[in-house]
Order: sequence, then C-alpha cells, then structure tokens
Amino acid sequence: MVSWIALSYRVLVFLIFLALAIYSTLQYVRSPSEFKSLFRNSIVFFTTASGLRLIDILYLYLKVPYYNEIHTLGHIVILLSFAWIYISFTRRLTGFFYPEEPKITGVHAYLATSLLEVEGLLEGEKILAITRNPSTYDKYDAKVVWVTTAEGTSGVSPTALHVILDLAIRFAQENRGGVVVIDCVEFLILYNGFKATYKFLTSLKDHLITRNSKLIVVLNPQALDEKEWNLLRREFVQPQNVPSL
Repeated sequence: MVSWIALSYRVLVFLIFLALAIYSTLQYVRSPSEFKSLFRNSIVFFTTASGLRLIDILYLYLKVPYYNEIHTLGHIVILLSFAWIYISFTRRLTGFFYPEEPKITGVHAYLATSLLEVEGLLEGEKILAITRNPSTYDKYDAKVVWVTTAEGTSGVSPTALHVILDLAIRFAQENRGGVVVIDCVEFLILYNGFKATYKFLTSLKDHLITRNSKLIVVLNPQALDEKEWNLLRREFVQPQNVPSL
C-alpha cells in the first residue's frame, strides 16, 4: 500500500518544479535580453526536474527500469542546476547594481553640420541612418529608418523617440562598432521640443558608447539658439576638433 505521506511529498515536489518551469517561461517572455539565457536554461532545468519527480510518483505504482540510477542521477543534476542558477542570477544582479566602469577610448559621439564632415567615419562601416531622406544613404552599407508623420508607411513617427532609441540600441547590439547617424534632429525638436530631444540624444549616446558604437548627429546650428547649441557641443565632439578626420 502506498504511503500517503510519500505520495504527498512527491506530488508536492513535482508541482513546485512544474510551477517554477511555468514561471521561468513567463519571465523569459518579458525579461530583458541580459536575462534571456538565464530563464531559457531555467525552463530546461525545471522541466527536466518535473519529469524526474513525475517518475518518482509513477514508481509508487509501477515498475520503472533503472529507477535507482535515474533517481540518483536526477538528484545530482538538480543540485548542480540549482548551483548554476544561483551563481548566474547573482552575477547578473551584481553586474546590474555594481556595473564595471566601461573602458572607453577614442571619440564615440560627433556633432556635424553636414555628412561631408564625417564621410571618413562612414566608409566601410555598418550604418543605421535615422533620417528624413533615405536616398541620401544609397551609396553606403546602411539600414535606414525613415522618420515621417505619414500614416500607413514603414516609417517611424518623430514623436516615437522610445521606438527610435530601441531600434538604435538593437542595431548596436547586433553590429558592434557600427555607426548610428541622425540627420533629422531639427524635425525631432519640432515635434518633441529641445529638452526631450536632448535627453533622447544623450541617452542614446551613453547606450552606444557602452556597445563600442558611434553616434553622429547632423544638425544645422542655426536651428538652435546659442544655449542649446552649446549644450550639444558639451556632449558631442565636432569633427574639426578631431585631428584624425
């Protein structure tokens, strides 16, 4: 006769691992890219652990070949997996709360008045161009994001700064050392104001620097007042101040 205590214990352990597998799946869907691999591997581990615990339940009623070997190996796998999850999770948390200071060398953010000033930075590089004039980049190896107010197109609204930011960050993640060019800053300012656009540009600059990518902002200084232009000059280097260009 099967002991209800043994059955209850094995069912409880099985349900715990099953719940953890479901929880890991939900977290994988919503987690940032830095945690995807952790939750993906957790899904595999907890699903496997659930299967091993299910074998424990079946063993109370059925004859399971090589049960002792499966049971022992299962415990070893579970213990090792728990240790791996703990170490991986704490390492990610440590990196989040105590990030290493990025090693930044050279210039990564430029403020130009025309593309001609930065042609040397574009030749032979992977480029993401955020622009009002996609045809300008036909001669480059460029992926183009068209900024437009026209509905029903493949473009991006000038008010969707968060979308542009996400596209640029993903490009930098997939193309380390690539170049992001924004030549429609006046248009973005028109729809968002200088303050919001400035925050967007400086945030994008920081993201790209940590991914070893460059940001080039092309802007007519006459579109800004002196204070606004000087704020951008503090964050971005003008090409004429870089001897190698």
